[in-house]
Amino acid sequence: MRSTMSNYRAGDVIRMTREYIGISREELSDGICSPQTLYRLECGKTRVKKELYAKLMAKMERVPGKNYAVCVGKNMELLEERELLEAAMRRFDYEKADEYVKRLKEKADDNLITKQYVLKAEALIDYYCKRCSGEETIKRLEESIRLTLPEYEKCLEKRFPFTEQEIMNLLSIANAYAHINREEQAIEIYQKLMQCLDMDYIFGENVEHIKGIIMRNLSSAYFAMEKYKEALELNEMCLKRAKQGNEGRNFHVLLGDRAAILLEMIKIGKKDKNEISQVKKYLRQSYILAAARGDEICSQLIQRVYKKEFNETILY
Repeated sequence: MRSTMSNYRAGDVIRMTREYIGISREELSDGICSPQTLYRLECGKTRVKKELYAKLMAKMERVPGKNYAVCVGKNMELLEERELLEAAMRRFDYEKADEYVKRLKEKADDNLITKQYVLKAEALIDYYCKRCSGEETIKRLEESIRLTLPEYEKCLEKRFPFTEQEIMNLLSIANAYAHINREEQAIEIYQKLMQCLDMDYIFGENVEHIKGIIMRNLSSAYFAMEKYKEALELNEMCLKRAKQGNEGRNFHVLLGDRAAILLEMIKIGKKDKNEISQVKKYLRQSYILAAARGDEICSQLIQRVYKKEFNETILY
């Protein structure tokens, strides 16, 4: 996760929310602005002013803040704590992350978006620290997202403009399903999220990063279900995205995934045994990149796999 906020096309957010609710422009604009003004806003022909946006979103019982601000508060303290928390999560340092989320909770105000963020973070840390089960984690993540989307399941079924934080919440729910071997539920959410992001109402570098995460997790879910062809195709797409974009930090993980998929396909006769050299190549590349990036957990895992499968040690 990155702290950089994504950008939203406000007119698209208004239109998509209105269409989801099922009201006309005349109904939404009544008492706020003219239907013609609303039409121009939705089409992007007129810039949306903050006050007008807030009124329209409030009437639809949606988050009124134009930028969906997370953890900014009256000063920068909350944002700093959030960045420390997310850095610790990326390092898998859940003991430190636990400290940061407690500090974040102490400093947080009554902002609903901040509360939602803290609830999600607490649920994930408790799970990784083995203080709660996967099923309980899903319930808590659902509690978090229901703060802004009481009927989030219905929103997933339609063209709904989720905020970035809601997308990350839903991604966490999908991941939790995958962790307890309920890959079908996970895949359904991953696919819905990709459809959502393809609507382009939200954009920016962080969105591309989130798409890459979803695709990688979708590939992993297919792999767990032994749908190796689908897993391999998605992995190839992820690798291309990583090469073309600014996703180099995940390249070693994707190479490791590719090696694992190919190895299983070779074992069940779906790939030629001669391709074992490619598996070894991908694992070596993954190990070297992981070691260079200081990712000790990944490099140690790859080394163990290489030793187990080939009775050899990767030299760096």
